Amino acid sequence: MPARANLRIPFAPSRTLFQQPRVTSYLPSHPLSPIADKPHHQRLHNRLSLRFHIPSSFFHTYSTLAPPLTMPKRKTTTTTTTKPTTTRQSKRTKTTTPSSPPSSHPTMSPLPKASSLFTPLPPSKTNRLLEPGPILLVSTGNPQTQTHNLMTLGFHTMISHSSPTLIGLTLGPWDHSYSLLSSSKECVLSIPNLTLAKTVVDIGNISSSDLPPSETKWDRFKLDPIQGEKVSCALVGGDGIIGNLECKVEDESLVKKYNFWVLRVVKGWVNEQNFRLDGTAVGTDKGKMMHHRGDGSFFVGGEEVLDLRGRMTKWRMLQD
Repeated sequence: MPARANLRIPFAPSRTLFQQPRVTSYLPSHPLSPIADKPHHQRLHNRLSLRFHIPSSFFHTYSTLAPPLTMPKRKTTTTTTTKPTTTRQSKRTKTTTPSSPPSSHPTMSPLPKASSLFTPLPPSKTNRLLEPGPILLVSTGNPQTQTHNLMTLGFHTMISHSSPTLIGLTLGPWDHSYSLLSSSKECVLSIPNLTLAKTVVDIGNISSSDLPPSETKWDRFKLDPIQGEKVSCALVGGDGIIGNLECKVEDESLVKKYNFWVLRVVKGWVNEQNFRLDGTAVGTDKGKMMHHRGDGSFFVGGEEVLDLRGRMTKWRMLQD
């Protein structure tokens, strides 16, 4: 054989050992081997011929005896890519993710639009829905030093019931009470009743800085300051008050950014002639709270008490 002298040479993967003309003389293309004309398969058969002394006529005899087969056509998919593909990359089978089965959930009918049930409300007026807590009078300063002051406030919220009892309120530097609260870290929250409605509004219309040095809001509106037990600020006395809450500043980390103060209630006082602890209504204007709607109008509460304490079984620990 012409390549007999190469039998003792160790196998080397160099392409120069087996050139294309020598391979095609031993293994012509045949339908049984659709990839026989590819170079790496041709070199494999050529090495087998040299190693095991297979005559070249074997391949020709095999070609004449084997029945011709028709190979099925491969399904080709057209893919667009900018990167040129090599021979090795073209052999890789492209995997496709099977499509997910259709959902078994029934198709929901379209939901009604909000505009069909509600009237749009600008964000700047949404406080009218959330604000209606009782209007408050905030007492700051010290009567002993003639720095005691009063202001009307509607932005407040309960934060926790107990351990400790916390209340949040918004009070900014545009109010004279802001500097007094910042320095003393204490105040009193007074809850007025309906008999003080006009006075509450008038207190909110005037600033202490607009009054003569010898006059305070307490003097102008004829309100009685009462000495507290835990704080130096004055409680508001008289039949027009339902209760007073003595408070100390618990957290002022949100004051600089949001003017939001967290207060801890250290002592509470209630006028039982105006507010009955058993939950029954007083039946007069002295037991009615005012709830500001954010635009100068007020809800009046306390006309009727809906007692559902027996139904509220989960929160019995809040009932006395």
